[in-house]
Amino acid sequence: MIALLFLVYSLVEWYMAKKKTRAPREKWTMLILIILLSAWNFVAVVNDRWITPNQLILLLFGWMDQF
Repeated sequence: MIALLFLVYSLVEWYMAKKKTRAPREKWTMLILIILLSAWNFVAVVNDRWITPNQLILLLFGWMDQF
């Protein structure tokens, strides 16, 4: 449920930024990034074996917690 809330929030932010930004490439890059990350998060919620973004960050940078 929280993932859907953040998806809606990010799409509203993208729509607002789309009005202000003049570079079309930046607008569509952000939209594609939002869609890809939302799909990844949705698959992680549905499938227990799929790694979530937070788990990936812990795997990549968890070794820094030891220092």
